[in-house]
Amino acid sequence: MVYRILVITSEYLTQYMDDMLKEYSRDITCRIVEYRHFSEICTLYRAHEQWADGVLTTGIAVEAVLRREIKGALKPILSLNTDNETFYKIPLSLLIENRELDPDRIIFDVFLCTSPNASVMELIENNSVNDMVPDFHKWVDSAPLEELYHIEDRCIRRIQELWEDNKIDIVICRYSSIVERLKELEIPCIFAAATDEYTRQIVDHLIEKVKLEKITAHLPAVIFTAPAAGDENIWNEYQKLNVQKALMDFAREYDLKFMVQDKQNGLLVITEKAVVSYVTEAFQNSVLSEYLKKTVGSDVTVFYAIGHTIEEALENAEHARKASRDSGNSFLVDEEKRLKGPLDKGKTALTTDMVDPKLLAVAKQASLSTTVIHRLNRLLCFLDKREITSRELADHFCITVREANRILKHLETAGFASVELHKSDHLRGRPAKVYHIKWDDLSVPNKILR
Repeated sequence: MVYRILVITSEYLTQYMDDMLKEYSRDITCRIVEYRHFSEICTLYRAHEQWADGVLTTGIAVEAVLRREIKGALKPILSLNTDNETFYKIPLSLLIENRELDPDRIIFDVFLCTSPNASVMELIENNSVNDMVPDFHKWVDSAPLEELYHIEDRCIRRIQELWEDNKIDIVICRYSSIVERLKELEIPCIFAAATDEYTRQIVDHLIEKVKLEKITAHLPAVIFTAPAAGDENIWNEYQKLNVQKALMDFAREYDLKFMVQDKQNGLLVITEKAVVSYVTEAFQNSVLSEYLKKTVGSDVTVFYAIGHTIEEALENAEHARKASRDSGNSFLVDEEKRLKGPLDKGKTALTTDMVDPKLLAVAKQASLSTTVIHRLNRLLCFLDKREITSRELADHFCITVREANRILKHLETAGFASVELHKSDHLRGRPAKVYHIKWDDLSVPNKILR
């Protein structure tokens, strides 16, 4: 089978990509499209989305723009970045060729947004690529879309300022589209092209992702709708018919394959993974929840599950139901038994393994549910710290401070939390306890929207 790959790149790299991908002519057919400005990227993607099986971009910023702007599931996508070997090899080669070069006057364009100097000296003395690249990724994840649109212009301006102030001698570029602009300004630069071997690895990986996507797209999946937490446990006949009609209207509106079954505690939709991916915008947001709230006129809990068999999907749905019931938010358990959520607008969706022996042991010893421990684990990862107060926990879990105190006290009694210090946000009032969560090697979940 020949797979169709859309390549989104700058004019500078078009010929290189064309030459590299000719090696895969028996496995893939390519369309190479060029962007002149980051704001054009999504328009290019949309124009070729139906044709493509997968997408290859020539930079993480390009991928970030797509993930941020496209609502709904993206085709399998990978970015051709610069490998670590190149980041070390290029400055080393420059210094060997010209011993008079000052490492402090050689800068990386890609790190200008996260580092004041972004110099080779900084790389040598203070950081490593393994430190600087994650900082860049964090910036890309958090930067406003408008800022991403103009990152190349911002880099050009900063480089020009440094050049005019006689603070730099040469720029190592990763933004391919600024290379020609720097040459026009007569500012010495060199492009940090990935090695051919690394490029082949990325292309091979993308082909495998496309193959896997096609294999798993039709895995059995279920969507369950039930009364929201706090509502009556069971709908009356009129309410259930109203929700069922809304589900079928939703399926017709979006041309989806839905088979609805009436269950005692709600309505079960039997479908496939591709449909769930579509209605959750690639497992980021429960579009169906928003639709039902508007059409039915009351809150409805929606949760999702995928399995390798319909029996496994139904089993996973039980885990998703528990997470949704405890929080009131939408959750999903995928075919790898990973819990994803909350899938609600304005909330960051995180992923964690449902079956984590460490967290299961913590839950058992602390006499707490595994859902609570998983949610706390995800929250600490999201907050990027291990310290939390009862008030913070209550606010994020949407529970009372008393209930939050109970959870933290259980962890303290079991030896998984300790009171590190006291603090007060106000001059008056009783200081709040700050709990340090002490289980080792926290499972760090992956973000999904970028």
